Amino acid sequence: MTDTRAVPDNEMRVGHRDSRRYNVLRAIADGLRMIGSAIATVVTLPFRLVAKLFGGASSTASRGGGRARRA
Repeated sequence: MTDTRAVPDNEMRVGHRDSRRYNVLRAIADGLRMIGSAIATVVTLPFRLVAKLFGGASSTASRGGGRARRA
């Protein structure tokens, strides 16, 4: 039998009928986050390549004095 007592919106109990809805929303949010991350990677890739090109050109033109490289 399902527990039908009132539970505040911010409190989810295991086995409560609203916990399934919470899990579905969390799964959708995780999926959207993954898609957004992939889109951000694709969009920023050309800019990173151009920055690397110009960053590499400027550091080879002047000996030393360039920005420190990231590890």
